[in-house]
Amino acid sequence: MNGNDEEETVNIGAAAAQARTQSETKVLPDADAAAAEAQRQADDARIRQEEREARQKALGTVPATEDDVTLPPPERPYNDKFLGSIGLFLLRLALAAILGVRGVQVLFDIDSTTNWLTDYRVPQPGIVAWALGLVLVVIAAMLLIGFGVRLSAILTAALGIALLVFVRWGYDPVFVKGQAGFVGDWDVLVAAAGLTLVFLGSGGWAIDAAMRYDRARRKQYQ
Repeated sequence: MNGNDEEETVNIGAAAAQARTQSETKVLPDADAAAAEAQRQADDARIRQEEREARQKALGTVPATEDDVTLPPPERPYNDKFLGSIGLFLLRLALAAILGVRGVQVLFDIDSTTNWLTDYRVPQPGIVAWALGLVLVVIAAMLLIGFGVRLSAILTAALGIALLVFVRWGYDPVFVKGQAGFVGDWDVLVAAAGLTLVFLGSGGWAIDAAMRYDRARRKQYQ
């Protein structure tokens, strides 16, 4: 019996040793896989951080450090300063009021506008009347908020000049006896105001000015 017991004890010890060897062999690949996964996650985190820093640097939102140079704000042109801004804003406001009121009147009395254009031999007067009313209202809104001011000013000047050449001065005398001023004097004023805004821009109290200033700041960091 003692021999059998000793043999069984030896077998049990050998089996336990073999089990430990297999367990250690199994643990090693698991440990290597875990280490590789941890390294991959660390590399991904580092890459994301570098991309985030590069994006912030491009957008100018990187926190200031000792090595960074603080640039002065861009110089605003004279027309965007206080006096230039308030003068151009008042001009835009007056022009927007004139054009907006005329546009609304055209749209709410389209038949009278069509008949008026017909008397001046304007082709397709019905379509022109609707287009004229809508364009006047859109231009007035753009001038009021200061968005696309130069474009709207070009359209204003073009409309004023076209109205003078093809309607006001096309078939009637410029000076009428008993009438103050001359025919189309208000249209001359509107066209001149439009040309003024074409050359001077919107001024500082406008969406265009904010966009110009933002472009100037971005250009500093390029």
